Amino acid sequence: MISDKINQWTLLVGMLPLAMSVGAGAWTSLPLDARQHEEFFLTAAQSLFGVALLLQLRFSLLSALVLSALFSVQLVIYFVFRNDPARAIESLTMLGWLYLALAAIIFAFGIPSAWRAAFQPRAAIDKKKLPTAARAGSGPAHAAPKA
Repeated sequence: MISDKINQWTLLVGMLPLAMSVGAGAWTSLPLDARQHEEFFLTAAQSLFGVALLLQLRFSLLSALVLSALFSVQLVIYFVFRNDPARAIESLTMLGWLYLALAAIIFAFGIPSAWRAAFQPRAAIDKKKLPTAARAGSGPAHAAPKA
């Protein structure tokens, strides 16, 4: 699911301006109105928040509740301001900034464990004493010689 989302966003974000430029016959940017700009920003902020949650290497009940609550707030904002596009855009942009702030907090406090796991995998294995870790004497140095 995650790789599918990343592939879709990479293709979408990378190819739309390119397709626009090919169609225009010259290098050009993708014109977005205020609503499209806000949607793009909000979706990118949500994606960054999701990555921050996943980099904790666990997805707790609290994380699921926060994610659900923020998504519910987004739906309520859409419904409440459905007849006032300017207020909807402003409110959803503020929600996007909230997603970014929460992601920054998670990165600041949750990333050290992910960095340790990524750059010191042996220490992580020793610390957790994973059952899949190799036992002493089971490596190739102790294998029977080939005939």
